[in-house]
Amino acid sequence: MTHDGIEIRGSAKRPSASLRAGSCLEGPSQEWSLHLTAVSADEPERLVRVLTGALLACGGWVLTRTTHGSQAQPNPSAELDFEFARASCVEIYAVLLAAGLALSRDSHLQLADLCHCTRNLLHTRAFDIARADLVVYHSASKLGRDDYEFALTG
Repeated sequence: MTHDGIEIRGSAKRPSASLRAGSCLEGPSQEWSLHLTAVSADEPERLVRVLTGALLACGGWVLTRTTHGSQAQPNPSAELDFEFARASCVEIYAVLLAAGLALSRDSHLQLADLCHCTRNLLHTRAFDIARADLVVYHSASKLGRDDYEFALTG
């Protein structure tokens, strides 16, 4: 996905949660590791503070948070690594959207997959831990309706 000349791709460190075979089956606990990317018009420093508070309010644990670059430098970004109980996945998903993040298509698919799977296995997997690595790239302009649709479909 590209937006304002920034190319956004999912991380290749680990396979995405939505692509793991058998990740929603009963059996031994399976760790969910999400690699999320997004675009935001907010300053990275402000975004990190807002997201940290919002994730904590939803019951998440922020493990690391960093910003790279500044408004004067090209392509400033923010990174957050956090964990949460799977029972709160819908709240986590909602707070990311409410914070104004334009998530990539792959990020939406990963979060939707986790939420659907958790709903189906709530009685056995509600307190399993999910981990997310979120990278947010700064967009130089506020997203308009057409830009937002472009950012989601890439």
